[in-house]
Amino acid sequence: MALSRCLEQHANPKGRTNKYVGHVNPVGYPDTAIVCGLCDRPGVMWLTDEEAQAYEKGHRVFQGPNQFTQMRAGEGGLVR
Repeated sequence: MALSRCLEQHANPKGRTNKYVGHVNPVGYPDTAIVCGLCDRPGVMWLTDEEAQAYEKGHRVFQGPNQFTQMRAGEGGLVR
């Protein structure tokens, strides 16, 4: 499950059940509709190891923490 967190204050989330290994910029970042899940700054997409591997194989749409949210990653690359 991908999370959206800003880089300024809430980077590198520590999940209880998921370990986040890196982040990618969503399409249009920082002028995007995706905002941090903890504040109102633009958010990047933090990915689990499984999601990061899928991203590196070309997958670009990831499920957020509920059925309401899906996020599309840009082509900028994964930052670990």
